[in-house]
Amino acid sequence: MTTTSPVVRRRRLGLELRALREAAGLKGDEAARQLTWSNSKLSRIELGRSPVTAGDLARLIELYGVADKERQDELNRLNREAKRKGWWQLYSDIPYSTYIGLEAEATTLLTYQHVIPGLLQTEDYARAINQATMNGLTDDALETRLEVRMQRQAVLAKPEPLELRAVLDEAALRREVGGKEVMKAQLEHLLKLGDQDNIIIQVIPFSAGAHHGTLVGAFNILKYVHPADPDVVYLESSSDPYPDREGDIERYGLIFDNLRAAALSVPQTQALMKKLVRE
Repeated sequence: MTTTSPVVRRRRLGLELRALREAAGLKGDEAARQLTWSNSKLSRIELGRSPVTAGDLARLIELYGVADKERQDELNRLNREAKRKGWWQLYSDIPYSTYIGLEAEATTLLTYQHVIPGLLQTEDYARAINQATMNGLTDDALETRLEVRMQRQAVLAKPEPLELRAVLDEAALRREVGGKEVMKAQLEHLLKLGDQDNIIIQVIPFSAGAHHGTLVGAFNILKYVHPADPDVVYLESSSDPYPDREGDIERYGLIFDNLRAAALSVPQTQALMKKLVRE
């Protein structure tokens, strides 16, 4: 399984091209007009949402006056890496493949959830929650989604594992997804994962009342080691799952800090999970 994500590379290339355009003193519509492109085509490239052909990249390099050969080679290398296939792209009908690509190379994941996060789910829990929430899902499609979800969890066990900081609403622990036995096994799995140095799980108890996540909903913040890869916010239940307005990263980062402050400590969270297992 590759650790170099084409999704991250495409996003980095887009950011590099945007910086070059701005350094050349061109606005987006001006650059698009000179290239005889639509504004949306250039925007999709700069946002990392569309691939770039070798020919289009050559035109962008020429328009932006990139004369340095090493800089040209670096842009072309990024473009080649952006076109490689990630392991998740071998599966069809995976609606969140872009997110998987972003997750694959992240170094830190901050997540707030009302259910058990996918990276921490047992296979039985994952099967039950998919069956309950995905109407009309065929058996083959269900098995495909389960296989992808289990493969995603490899990021927690690789040589330099993903640092996962999860804040869960207490409902995530008490809702009997799949029944009592499935839920008991899931809680035991969380307790085991919580012993890993790269995983921290905290729970916001019902007694905390309304809190910063009450109306915000589930979200993830992905962080990267490379300075050219800025953090990403992912909203699970939104028509615009990747907000990129100025200040969004800081806003959701502050919300997450407040959620952690409202949550039980790690030992208190473990004590609650052990209590629920006994019950």
